[in-house]
Amino acid sequence: MPTEIQTIESLDLFKDLENEELESLAESMNPMKVSEGEVLARRKDIAHTFFVTLSGNYMICFKEGRAFTIHDKGSVIGMSTIITPFQFQSTAIALTEGEVLSIPGAKLLELTQSNASLGSKIMHKLNDIAAQRAWYINGFPVLEESGEMENK
Repeated sequence: MPTEIQTIESLDLFKDLENEELESLAESMNPMKVSEGEVLARRKDIAHTFFVTLSGNYMICFKEGRAFTIHDKGSVIGMSTIITPFQFQSTAIALTEGEVLSIPGAKLLELTQSNASLGSKIMHKLNDIAAQRAWYINGFPVLEESGEMENK
């Protein structure tokens, strides 16, 4: 069952989208219940599904024991579905029951490539999220625009 536009437009990731762009996403995104302990993504697997959290708590685990948790509505899991190398860079596990919106990665990639405005808006937000998570992926501090290292 497709997602209602009101649900999607309430999420920060999609807040700048036009109504037509929201409609195309709503047609392809489906709400999905998640069980405690369920694995949504497994590191090194081909990235097949993009998730946006609606409720619940999730552990995002990277190599060398680096990890963080997400609890906020609108957090993203599975950016690798539309960002090279199209392979999950982390394992995502539900720590509690919850709900996510899911969209096949191929469909999200098609939507972002066929609509320049939609693609630009989503990719800009995903780049910001990826920059925030770079330390967990790569294991080194992120450089700020001033060139100074961020204290973590």
